[in-house]
Amino acid sequence: MMMMSEEWPIAARAADRPVDPARRAGWIRLDTVRRDFFLDPAARLSEQERALMTTMLDDLVSTIADELVAGLTDGLDSIAAEGHDALIARLWSSGLLDRPVLVSLLLRRADEQRLAANLQLRQQPGRPPLVQRWVADSDGELAACAMALVIARGRRRDRYGQGRLLFDDLPAEEAVAVVNAVAAGIRQPLPAHPGIDRALAAGAGTLLSRHDENQRIDAMLAALVRMLERAGRLDDALVADAAAEGETALLAAILARRGGLPEDRSWDHLIAGGEGRLVLLARLAGLARPTAARLVADLGALTGIADPAAEMAMFDQFGEEAVEDRRGEWRLPASYRDARRVLRNG
Repeated sequence: MMMMSEEWPIAARAADRPVDPARRAGWIRLDTVRRDFFLDPAARLSEQERALMTTMLDDLVSTIADELVAGLTDGLDSIAAEGHDALIARLWSSGLLDRPVLVSLLLRRADEQRLAANLQLRQQPGRPPLVQRWVADSDGELAACAMALVIARGRRRDRYGQGRLLFDDLPAEEAVAVVNAVAAGIRQPLPAHPGIDRALAAGAGTLLSRHDENQRIDAMLAALVRMLERAGRLDDALVADAAAEGETALLAAILARRGGLPEDRSWDHLIAGGEGRLVLLARLAGLARPTAARLVADLGALTGIADPAAEMAMFDQFGEEAVEDRRGEWRLPASYRDARRVLRNG
């Protein structure tokens, strides 16, 4: 059985939203029950994942709502003093939070925490984490990047050590949609009041003007990887260390940089490594066979690899021409790849 860190159960209270004990009649619930009942068990969220994603989403919405309400003037703040729970429930039921990019970010953070929680159980106690070791590096620019990332990661943990998704972590287009949805959600139950819509829209604009994509945690990881590349340290030893220490987000960024690949594709093949995906990523990143085998050994059981020997056989079978063909495919624009997938599945 997979071992889980003790930090995961802390969010269990959010695993399922409160359900009225007087449940709706069966025929009213039937459509939802049918969809839920026949979902692929391998693809369903675990209770820990659901709990963490729910907690992160609630925290994100609450933080944005607090910023918007704090910016209201002329007594409007007292009108918009509704509690967060009602606002979140309203946005949840409306479907405004059911956004692919937002849910993908929440899922990625949950996956990162799940992998880190399992892999860090194997670490020697007392050894400083990988990124923290670079804070004291003789390369001043590298040390500064590492320090910035350590601080940023600290801000993305709540008092229980659970992950957070911050406003700056949203891509710009997603930030616009989420902030305006929260603003509309605040407005929905309020009585008529002169200027309330304009005030909330203006507040949303002010908040969005402070959004800084350079402060996204993924952007800061990418900056650190560029510094490591400049210092000539993106070698196989670093890849093995990152995997062994549960630094999966850093690992995906390193492999993407080494292979000249989109970071999202690197992450997708890392987190679902079975059926040749992880070993293909290793080939694209130019890893030596022993390092690829180390990745399969460290990550395999956590990323869907049932037969490590079979995966390494696929590593050996990937020819240079096939690898370069796949590299070219991955470098195609994401919107083009998405459109091709829709047409194929249609």
